[in-house]
Amino acid sequence: MEAPTETPPERPEERRETSQEAVVATTSAPSVGVKGLLLAIVCVAVFGELGYTTVNVSAMPVYIHDLGLGDHLVGIAMLSFLVTEGLLKSPFGILGDRFGRKVMMISGPLLSTATAVLTPYVHHPFALILLRIFDGIGAAALWPSAFSLIGDHVPESRRTAAMSYFNIAYLIGVAAGPFLGGAIDDLARHRLHLHGASPVRFSFYLASVLFLITSLVAVIVLPNDHPGASHAKATSEFDFKAFRAMMRRMPMILLMTFITFLGIGLIMAYVKLFLMEALGLTETDFGRMLLIPALLIAVLSAPMGALGDRLGKPLAIKIGIGTCAVSFWLMVLFLHRTTLPIYGTLLGLGFVLAFPAWMALVSSLSDASQRGAAIGAVGTAQALGTIVGIGAGSFLYRQPGFRMGFLVIPDHGWPFFGCAVMLLTAFLIALFTVQERPSTAAIEQE
Repeated sequence: MEAPTETPPERPEERRETSQEAVVATTSAPSVGVKGLLLAIVCVAVFGELGYTTVNVSAMPVYIHDLGLGDHLVGIAMLSFLVTEGLLKSPFGILGDRFGRKVMMISGPLLSTATAVLTPYVHHPFALILLRIFDGIGAAALWPSAFSLIGDHVPESRRTAAMSYFNIAYLIGVAAGPFLGGAIDDLARHRLHLHGASPVRFSFYLASVLFLITSLVAVIVLPNDHPGASHAKATSEFDFKAFRAMMRRMPMILLMTFITFLGIGLIMAYVKLFLMEALGLTETDFGRMLLIPALLIAVLSAPMGALGDRLGKPLAIKIGIGTCAVSFWLMVLFLHRTTLPIYGTLLGLGFVLAFPAWMALVSSLSDASQRGAAIGAVGTAQALGTIVGIGAGSFLYRQPGFRMGFLVIPDHGWPFFGCAVMLLTAFLIALFTVQERPSTAAIEQE
């Protein structure tokens, strides 16, 4: 994260920076500086994502299975979390715009700390679902404000690179969460000789500590400012006309987001159970196979973010999503234990190229007082797509396999085939519709 040695020529898009953004940059810059702020946001994202991944991807599927509540409840629990997160991301983004990012980034993880501590003592399915709903509230409070802080304090020409550091944190959480949770569960089973659902409680305790650290970092390091501090309008009433005008600039981005995350939702709830069964993996094996590619991707995320800035946001999005689609189709067609880490690495590299550019483009389409709402809207599209995907995935997971020529879909493999189709569709949308600035027609409608 070293500062550049020379200042690049000013881009036209930088000259169009709004007056509100200028006010934010000059009146509310954090005392820790941009580098310190980015480091704090990365720490928040690492510990937050570690916690949510440990609970939802690693612990809950095994906990529900060991309690004998039925594997269908895995999808329902995940769906409850994501429905709540998706419906509330945009409202919490607006609250962050009006009342400050920091309070959102403290209260969300604190709520999830409580749910993680309580979960091991709950065996009733409805109570488990209720706790996942509260988890969704916590996540909805955290993520829009975390993304928006980057947009508030990082110049537009550097936002893709800055978002890539957030991506590093996300990938570390996604990879290390299942590894740590699975390793703790296996340790409890084989060293402490615990059986049934008892070993999984240690994963929830780990998650509660991670959530608590997330809140503490936010309390200690993050600035107390918010983008509407210098504007009475931003704190007294929400400008729905400006919000609608902003949303007209990005309908295809929202559609592309929905379809991409629909594909992710198809496999999210069952990926661990499917791969453990199809490839004969233990929980630790599953976590280890995610960990090595994700750490490699994390190392490459910063250079990929800088590459995204040089390529331009639209081209970075197209290349990134295209790489994701190709790698996932290879996995569907040639799934094997030895090649899975390779496919995972390609998939991750495509993601870390596309997603920071994706969020930077959204950030550039809104001014400071609307940025949390815009990012919240994209987050809602992500969550709604994931929700639909999980619902469809729960049905497809129960379907028998299929064989037609070289295409072989094993039992429980239909969600993976559906994900490949969705990623290809998202790539085609990006290829033909994503551009740097809104169309002339959209601007004229404003």
